[in-house]
Amino acid sequence: MSCSQDGQTIAALDAQNSTLFLMRGAETALYRFSRFWAFSNVGRYSFLSPDGKSITLAETPSLISGANLLRDITIFPNGTSNVFFMNDYLYVDLQEGMQKYAAADGGWAERVAKFKRPTGFDASEIIRCGGHDVVSLVGSESSRYMVIADVPGSQDWLGQTGIRKLFRKHNTPVLISGGYGTCGFPLLDHKRWNATIGLASLDASGVQTYSLPYPEIRLINDDISFSKDGCFVLIQGFWLGQQGPDNTHLLAVQSQRCQ
Repeated sequence: MSCSQDGQTIAALDAQNSTLFLMRGAETALYRFSRFWAFSNVGRYSFLSPDGKSITLAETPSLISGANLLRDITIFPNGTSNVFFMNDYLYVDLQEGMQKYAAADGGWAERVAKFKRPTGFDASEIIRCGGHDVVSLVGSESSRYMVIADVPGSQDWLGQTGIRKLFRKHNTPVLISGGYGTCGFPLLDHKRWNATIGLASLDASGVQTYSLPYPEIRLINDDISFSKDGCFVLIQGFWLGQQGPDNTHLLAVQSQRCQ
């Protein structure tokens, strides 16, 4: 399932990947594919775009009930490659590199040459942070991060902001996630790789680190979401010594801009 950033558009596939469900506002639609397709949706916006106006599908399915919501949604045709929607552009993770596409005349057009990634690594997420596109890369035994930049010299933006210094001080996280131009990731204890002792955010103003209301938390996943104003953060995990099943936590950010 995938949801647009404003929560107004929802897209979901059934267990057999044969039926597509769409919902926009109060309207719903069901579509059926002509055959089974193996969809690959690794990122938060690998299926539905952040604005809910684009979707990646292997074919245009047939409407079987409801309003034809796909009529107002641009389809990016894709088979098994990982797609990462941004806003008015997207990236496709191909074997030979990352290809950027931009919206053009109701479709998509290739933009610039392919961006190379380190050998042995695949993209698991691409997030917009402070005006830069940051790629989370996963290998067989480690994680890495790179910046996709059209402007020469911008590739080391993570080093310039101090992020790589944080990675040396703490364990490198599996994923950098986020939204609204702000990225977030856990600060992991070097001795206990699954213990999170703080959080970090990165936006146009730079890097901020935050302590937690409890000594540590074991995250269920590395998906950390800051609110649009940056004053709240949503995480999933269990506090040290926590009792009970509740594992979703909405935390208020203590900072000057949130006072």
